Amino acid sequence: MKTIQEKIDWYIFLFWVYWIFSLLAAIGVVVCGIIAYLTKFQEVVTVSQLFLLVLTLLMALYLRINALHYHKIVLQLQNTPRRKAPRAEEFSQRPRSQPQRRPGYEK
Repeated sequence: MKTIQEKIDWYIFLFWVYWIFSLLAAIGVVVCGIIAYLTKFQEVVTVSQLFLLVLTLLMALYLRINALHYHKIVLQLQNTPRRKAPRAEEFSQRPRSQPQRRPGYEK
């Protein structure tokens, strides 16, 4: 099983991958939108091209949501309490309790 730090490192890597790809997709949507709006290209834009632009925007949104999900997991893993292994000396110093006896079986 992986340690918590290895999981955190892996989720941070996934966060950055999704974040960068979502940023690239969003920049692509903005560039295509500006080109389609400001040039003569708007006269020849078809519905299918607009549909692909919307799909690209939805893909950017999906990637961004995944990136934020992985970021949330990283924050949860960083806030988990760390368990320390019990030391042998703690067991020897701790007083042991005697088991409770029933009143009818006392000697």
